[in-house]
Amino acid sequence: MSSFTPSTDRIPVDDFRRLRTELRRSMPPEAFQPQPLRGVIALALVPVMVALVWAAASGRLPWWACLLISFTLGQMLITVGFAAHEALHHSVFRSRALEDVLGWVGFSPFLVTPGTWRAWHVQAHHSAANIHVRDPDILPRQHEWRTQWFARVVHALSPGSGTWLSYLSFTFFFTAQGQAFLWRYSGQPQFEKVRMHRARERSLTVLLALGWAALGWAMGWRGALYALILPHVFGNITLMVYIATNHWLQPASESVDNPFVNTASVDTLPVMDLIHWNFSYHQEHHIFPAMSPRFAPLLREKLRFLNPEASIVYPHLLALRTLFRRPALYGADGHTLVGPDGTPAMDTTDLRRSLEHPGEARIEARSAG
Repeated sequence: MSSFTPSTDRIPVDDFRRLRTELRRSMPPEAFQPQPLRGVIALALVPVMVALVWAAASGRLPWWACLLISFTLGQMLITVGFAAHEALHHSVFRSRALEDVLGWVGFSPFLVTPGTWRAWHVQAHHSAANIHVRDPDILPRQHEWRTQWFARVVHALSPGSGTWLSYLSFTFFFTAQGQAFLWRYSGQPQFEKVRMHRARERSLTVLLALGWAALGWAMGWRGALYALILPHVFGNITLMVYIATNHWLQPASESVDNPFVNTASVDTLPVMDLIHWNFSYHQEHHIFPAMSPRFAPLLREKLRFLNPEASIVYPHLLALRTLFRRPALYGADGHTLVGPDGTPAMDTTDLRRSLEHPGEARIEARSAG
């Protein structure tokens, strides 16, 4: 954690436009320039991944070696996927063609095309993070759970709902989110301004799924399991342990996309920051989506100088545990998380305080007891 000296003239969190302007002014110009080396490294991993796929599918290795390869492949998928994420935010290459190449390599294992990703993540999510109805990744509201079957499905899959599916859903949730946007959300009125050729992206997705299925058939069940299915599962889990902790503990809004309120970063293991390209600095990413995460630690330091309270960073494992302990529906005010019947109810302000100061929360709990 970087040291900083708090500013005596803090810019209020609600004045997010001014805060963002001051942050941009304080950052070096190179922070907003493409970082092609990250893309080159990601693409250089592809032949290594192909070799590992061949080794896992060859049938010559014991199961435990294949399982280790599956996990390694899953993490390499995430490394390349996060580089693709940066590329499609224009922070890696200047060439759209190279962005597309990296986008296909990074997201096709999850059945997401570059066109779908640009519409789903870059346009829809980043223009309305944690805004009711407009963010395709937001948790449902209590009244939506009562009236909409799809909201009940999302709730059943979400950590904190208490269903058995919620304890398994991280194995496929990211892929499911992409398909939900492609086949359901993208045609709804609130996304009419999202630029997307739905027929083309749907056709490409079907062809992509058929291609992966054909490859799995050619490999046989054992090769498909270790070279395709398990890496996909490990990749989904890794993605979701970030994505779920970035937004699903934060308050929601009816109309305001304020990254100093609706997005959290996580303090994770240094090796994870290394191989995952600083994706743990997610609040910093939402402040400047086109800035390379290479400069995210510096941005956090600048933010804490301007207003320490605007920087939201949770211990990663504690945030994950909290996800499964708090209810998974938003109440009417957007600042309370509730169960389907309204209980239990947890205020997101209290959740943040318990995550940032877990020792104080334990003392208060003992005092109350």
